[in-house]
Amino acid sequence: MGWLSWLFPSPEDRVASANKQLVRGEYARARLDVEGIESPEADEVRRAAGEGLKHINLELAVGYATAGEFDRSAEHVKLAAGFVRSGDPDIRAARRRIRELRAAAPPAENPKELQLANDPRIQAAEVTSEDDVWSLPPEDPRLQYAMALEGYPVEIRARLMALGHDFAQAVGQLTAGEATAAIERLGAYVEAEPAARWERARAAHAAGNLGLAASDLRAFGDALGHQVLGGMHSSAMLGRVLAEGGRLPEALEAVEAALVDSPRELQLLGLRASLLEGLGRWAEADEAAREVVRLAPRDMGLYKLMARCRVRAGKRVEAMQVLESGLGSCCATGRCGSQPFDVEAGRMLARLYLEDRLEPARAEELMARIRGAIQQPGWHEAYLDALVARNGGDPTATAKAQELLEGVEAGDPRQALIAEAFPEASTAKAAPELTSG
Repeated sequence: MGWLSWLFPSPEDRVASANKQLVRGEYARARLDVEGIESPEADEVRRAAGEGLKHINLELAVGYATAGEFDRSAEHVKLAAGFVRSGDPDIRAARRRIRELRAAAPPAENPKELQLANDPRIQAAEVTSEDDVWSLPPEDPRLQYAMALEGYPVEIRARLMALGHDFAQAVGQLTAGEATAAIERLGAYVEAEPAARWERARAAHAAGNLGLAASDLRAFGDALGHQVLGGMHSSAMLGRVLAEGGRLPEALEAVEAALVDSPRELQLLGLRASLLEGLGRWAEADEAAREVVRLAPRDMGLYKLMARCRVRAGKRVEAMQVLESGLGSCCATGRCGSQPFDVEAGRMLARLYLEDRLEPARAEELMARIRGAIQQPGWHEAYLDALVARNGGDPTATAKAQELLEGVEAGDPRQALIAEAFPEASTAKAAPELTSG
């Protein structure tokens, strides 16, 4: 994997991140981290996150019912039910408790007022404050948007909610995967409200319009200051967008400028290390990642970044050491189970050991854990098997390596791996091509 693996984490990285969010109680964020991943580990994250969101909403539902606010209570029961299968016993218990509270509640003092409050025409009217949002029908896009805004700063949340029904509906198009349509609708709001540029930047990024995304993010930061919205720092997103467009020096400049005001922001620190790696500044990237890992000692992406930089600098033993540190960061043996085994780090470490003919027992252990963590072995597992055969004096090792070259195009980094570890295999494959012309 290249340096963009930090920006575009592997499924294993995303599952590991989601598990961290679960520990922090950030259940919605955990669900987002594993969106689109099909694996038992991701399914378990979704289940656990759903349970957490269910319990949060049921607590709110019972709390509102206790206060006599039964409409708001019903909304949270409906939300809770959306995270679990029908027939959930906790949902049934909460509904039973709410019925008891409703039966014990005094009659409404003003029946006419209660009737108006439940009138859909009244509910469809524009809300006048953020609190009014929670009295809207569950299908109202403003209610759905208000839930998504819970991770935004209070000022930004208020600015965006004030933009009303159509704006919330436009953001809903982005959530539904209609990014291009969302860009067009959101464009009507950005001149009057700079906070709207954040949402249009998200839509532009999703649509692949990196220029517009970068422009909106800069304008947002200039007007309101860069900050964390929904778990993402706006300067980190700007750096990511610029990097995706190949503008690495500009991305690094933006990130380093943001670090002046937020020197301990992990997203910015980690992104800076990745950008330095992408610019080929290996020693600086290694040092930057080492500083960040002190603040985030279980972030495997940082350990892998350091290892890649050290390999490129010819410091292979130091690369092995840092990978061992990362894999063992959760406990002394690396098997405590507090976070999933990082397959990519395991592959890298096993490869280094086998290529350098070091620690065969540890390499074998790593290979066993890799096989246990993946559904289907791929090219890299076959390469590790070929290295084991080579190190054991198996006469079929060269043939195994030659098979690995089949279908690998010129310039593919895998060719260099084979050439270094199996020079005779590369020579044998090249010989017919040399004589055929």
